[in-house]
Amino acid sequence: MNVPSAHIRRLTAGLALSLMAALPAHAGIYEDMLVAIKTASVPDVVSILNRGLDPNIVDREGYTLLMLAVRDGDIEVVDVLLAAKANPNARNAHGDTALRLAAFKGSLPMVERLVKARALVNIPGWTPLIYAAYNGHTPVVEYLLDHGAEIDGQADNGFSALIAAARGGHEDVVTLLLKRKANPNLVSDRGESAMDFALQTNNDKIYERLRAAGGLSGQAITPPAK
Repeated sequence: MNVPSAHIRRLTAGLALSLMAALPAHAGIYEDMLVAIKTASVPDVVSILNRGLDPNIVDREGYTLLMLAVRDGDIEVVDVLLAAKANPNARNAHGDTALRLAAFKGSLPMVERLVKARALVNIPGWTPLIYAAYNGHTPVVEYLLDHGAEIDGQADNGFSALIAAARGGHEDVVTLLLKRKANPNLVSDRGESAMDFALQTNNDKIYERLRAAGGLSGQAITPPAK
């Protein structure tokens, strides 16, 4: 597979299914919290936490309340959960953290809150930076770089932030990453570079930017064994 479409579909589907996977032992109060988060009812979230619900409870796939609040996009609920000591670095069964989900959505306020709460910017696999680059979220990419994101970190399939941005046709992100000295000659696990993806999508502007930065085709970087 040339693109991580299955990975992205899994992420989106997993967020939806998390509402259906409450832990039976806490079903009543947990379901109340799911409704409170979904409706962005801060008073109800506070009340349920005061009733004793663990802010770090997870569903069967490992989604935390903080992850669900990030998904639903209410910054006040996120603030309440962080104040209640919700763990920003918990990972679900798919390796996602709250920060990765916020970066995927492109929510700069969420990303800022989580980083200030000591969410890890650099994690194995798909980093928040790669997620943000893949979806073209330039302000989030810039913020993460300013806060220590490894610009050339690579996902399991070899995607770097630059490869992800080139694949998505996000010229602004490509420009920013090259300005910050991203390596234009990293390759995916299929031997494809950022330039290859620019060629595949007929994106002349990104191609020219990569070429000017010394970018090469993956075949030139890693020629096939004879």
